[in-house]
Amino acid sequence: MLCPSCQAENSADNRYCAECGKPMKISVTAVASLSNVTQPAGSAGSGGLLAPSTLLQERYRITQLLGQGGMGAVYLANDTRFSSKVCVVKEMLDHFHDPEQRENATQNFYREADLLANLKHNSIPEVYDRFTEANRHYLVMEYINGTDLEQRINEQGNQPFEESAVIGWAIQVCDVLSYLHHQKPPIIYRDMKPANLILTNFGKIYLVDFGIARFFNPSARGTMIGTQGYAPPEQYRGQVEPRTDIYAIGATMHYMLTGRDPQNEPPFSFPPVRELNPAISEETENLVMMSLDAEMDKRYTSCDDLLVALIRLAGASSNAVRECPHCGENISRSRQFCPVCRNYIAAHHASTNQQIYERAATAMNLSLPTGRTEAPSRPRWLWPVVGASTVLLALAIGLGFWYFGPSSATQGPASQVPIEPSTSSTAQALNA
Repeated sequence: MLCPSCQAENSADNRYCAECGKPMKISVTAVASLSNVTQPAGSAGSGGLLAPSTLLQERYRITQLLGQGGMGAVYLANDTRFSSKVCVVKEMLDHFHDPEQRENATQNFYREADLLANLKHNSIPEVYDRFTEANRHYLVMEYINGTDLEQRINEQGNQPFEESAVIGWAIQVCDVLSYLHHQKPPIIYRDMKPANLILTNFGKIYLVDFGIARFFNPSARGTMIGTQGYAPPEQYRGQVEPRTDIYAIGATMHYMLTGRDPQNEPPFSFPPVRELNPAISEETENLVMMSLDAEMDKRYTSCDDLLVALIRLAGASSNAVRECPHCGENISRSRQFCPVCRNYIAAHHASTNQQIYERAATAMNLSLPTGRTEAPSRPRWLWPVVGASTVLLALAIGLGFWYFGPSSATQGPASQVPIEPSTSSTAQALNA
């Protein structure tokens, strides 16, 4: 989309020009032309969308539309091969007239599929399948039962969230971004924003929509792809690196802590957090504003450094923090490798007795106790008492066998006692 003031090229989602900063205005003719786009043949439903009960690959039955964007749609579906397991089907809408745009969109789609299929992190939805049908491309993914942070803050009238909650979410986000940045080559997410963060009812954050993630090439330049308000200055120049994602984290935290949507404001304009929300601590404000610095060299050097700072702010009492089982340092709860000692954290390390107890109580629909409650344990005196009772029982059995056993064995059954012939009977036999 061209800016009406300076004629610079901008993303269709931009509300302000990336070059001159003036508001973008869509003309009536542009809206009319968009409404006359021809939908692809063979599609069902209104607007070329799939209708409910549509069966894809003779396996995935569409149940409802979850969302629609400029390049695709997302559906909820049931996998009929696995007891109607709920899954998400992401579709790329092929309504491009320009062959180059169609090719770019197709490459973006398959890049996301390949990228996600090779990532293994508990905050990234799992990919189940990928296929093409009727000139449309589909990606089948794990269904995350939650709501994105943008919708959550809109539902409460753009009122800010609690500081501790935002820090806990940021810890989880930094953890998954650190995982991406440590890939070889590093993966830059490039579109961190509240709409791409799904929050479950259990406080778990999932990172979704990897459509514009890129493998990091320090010498490469590309087009500006991202979301205005969350993209740093270098991203507008087509140059990205891991610190690009740090800026977007800062912008996301700023919105969650203040309720000020950066998409409705001129680019790169972020007032100090405490000017908008005095309840926020100075330490948190300094962390957010340092992440939002326009100069990359003045931001945190990596997501690991930002993660350490967030954990220090949160403290050990945060639900997003736990101790490393190897070195004892506070780390992110979802961390797979300790950033301090670099040791691997196995699944049995990640599940403590308290976590197992809480999961069991949740599954049984029991109300969890407030505060820090340890799982029920046996009294210390129980095992000594059981041991002593076992020894006494064994002694009693032994004494009983020793006392009663010999006399019974000597007598034997009455039918087995030998009968000695008497003298009188012998004499009678001889006389006869």
